[in-house]
Amino acid sequence: MSFRATKPPRAVLSVLALGGVFAALAPAAKAGTGRELPSRFMAAPFSLMSLTIGYPNDGFQLRAKKLKNSDSLKVKDASKDNIYAHPALVLMLERSAKEVARFEKGSLMVVGDLSRRDGGPLSGHVSHQSGRDADVGFYLRDAAGHPVVREHFTPFEPNGHSRWESGVYFDDYRNWLLLRSWVTDTRAGLVHIFVSSGLRWRLIEYGRKDPRFARYVDDVAVLLKQPAGRSVHDDHFHVRIACPDNQEDLCQNESRLGG
Repeated sequence: MSFRATKPPRAVLSVLALGGVFAALAPAAKAGTGRELPSRFMAAPFSLMSLTIGYPNDGFQLRAKKLKNSDSLKVKDASKDNIYAHPALVLMLERSAKEVARFEKGSLMVVGDLSRRDGGPLSGHVSHQSGRDADVGFYLRDAAGHPVVREHFTPFEPNGHSRWESGVYFDDYRNWLLLRSWVTDTRAGLVHIFVSSGLRWRLIEYGRKDPRFARYVDDVAVLLKQPAGRSVHDDHFHVRIACPDNQEDLCQNESRLGG
């Protein structure tokens, strides 16, 4: 199957291939224009829906939903132009932030980049192109266990100590509240939680020892992984959701090889 343009595009043609050939135009100046999709996606209900097209590292999106600040969620100032994604991802982030704050009053989830409004290449990232990826900062605490919030993402050693700031620690409990909310959220179709291998093992061991989380450890362990050949993700979680069930002809779950 292929996507083809009806007129010469302004942007670079991106070729997508996995078991067949997918071709998609890079986002035009105005969302939803300048592309030809398979015919069934040109009519309702698809013409009214958010569409995620291509691969996480070679794709784009149409009619994305914008993530907004709330009492339990704050978008990093540097990411304010890159907080568009498929509604399933945006709603999952909103639900998880509220759930953590419900258990621990005053908790604030700090979120970084999702995707650009139309998707496509995003500076500083290999993926984040098709509206299914999001960077989420860790919950932090001080030595007394009180919440700490930073505008920037803070890198941590496997022992839970900040690499940048004395007296700032990885909040195992609230980060596990977050993981539990994700692994029990069946609506979004979460497929990956990227994090450094050192923090992965820290979280698994903490979860095994805490009866509130022990039953979820096996499921969380499957999702937690350090991506090969990429940033170690020692300062944030990178979550990715699956392609929507009704968009298999447009969307590829995993990154394009060599991308």
